[in-house]
Amino acid sequence: MKKIILAMIFVAATSLTYAQNAKVTTAGNYLKQNELVKAKEAIDAADAHVKTQGKPKTLVYKGKIYYALSIDTTTETAPYRKDAIFVASEAFQGAKKNADSRTNMGEVTQYLYLYVYNKMWDDGVVLYNTHEYADASKHFAGCAQIREVFEELDTTGFFYAGNAAAAAEQHELAIQYFDKIKDSGYQEGAIYGKIAGQYKAMGDTAKAIETIKAGRMAYPDNQGLLISEFNIYVESGQTEKAINNIDKAIAANPDNSSYLDVRGKLKQSLNDKEGAKQDYLASIAIDPDQYEANYDLGALYVNESIKLVEELNNLPLNATKEYDAKKAELTALYEKALPYLEKAYAKDPSDKEVQDILIKLYLKTKQMDKYKKLQAEIDGE
Repeated sequence: MKKIILAMIFVAATSLTYAQNAKVTTAGNYLKQNELVKAKEAIDAADAHVKTQGKPKTLVYKGKIYYALSIDTTTETAPYRKDAIFVASEAFQGAKKNADSRTNMGEVTQYLYLYVYNKMWDDGVVLYNTHEYADASKHFAGCAQIREVFEELDTTGFFYAGNAAAAAEQHELAIQYFDKIKDSGYQEGAIYGKIAGQYKAMGDTAKAIETIKAGRMAYPDNQGLLISEFNIYVESGQTEKAINNIDKAIAANPDNSSYLDVRGKLKQSLNDKEGAKQDYLASIAIDPDQYEANYDLGALYVNESIKLVEELNNLPLNATKEYDAKKAELTALYEKALPYLEKAYAKDPSDKEVQDILIKLYLKTKQMDKYKKLQAEIDGE
């Protein structure tokens, strides 16, 4: 009797397994007929059953069906399309991991490494361009995960996943993706700057500086990291440390006029006016027609004149000689400022602030021809 009962249980179990395998075959047949919704229902049922769940054959069909759903454009499949590519990717990854002797690995690799990857990437680009950054990041990260299955580091995938996460203000996620590739040599260490930027966005200046320092140790020749550290120091009010950084940048790039101008600004902020003037002049010597250093030097002279004006106003009426001396000194400052401000204005005639300063200086120095010409330009606008 026991043997009969056992035989019946065995037959029932075999029948049940056969029934579930039949669902996998049915799903495959629906796929061939392009009846994708029916194919999805059949493969979902097979993958939910203990007898066929996670089996290589089930997963291969599931991957194919969900990939077909992801690229289909009919109204019928629209409700199932959104995350279909991720389900396909997971299914093919499972098939690869659990492959048996009957699994066509060439087919699995082609679907996962080529078809699914490319579809996921293209969707990510579209989402990024339409400013759907969180979803874009998910797609690029999914691509990188596929490459990891093949023991490859997808630096581009993680880079775009990090950028998109950063744009979505998912700072911790962005750091996670950037961290994957920071020591890969990709962009020669610039990824450390990306990570530091995310810490800054989170308000963690100390962690940002720590990250930049680690990057500079790993990539000592990366000037971008030096400037990133400099910017952090400036933004956090650590001006002396910022100057130390810009000194190093200038030593490595002595012909970079922008670095000299920036150092001049920093020195001026510390009231080192003479040091600032030297840097502005050095910057202009390299690039005579640049806007920044010309404006900064001209403005510095104008700012120096403010103190003289106050001193003039405070002189007693009978201090004629002292008044005349200070008046001459004031005019000399105006005349020093003018050529630099004129260069800045020539570079950017739309700058209303420089325009306003120049018109006043022409009046104060009695350069009426220049005053009338500039006034005509202003009136003609």
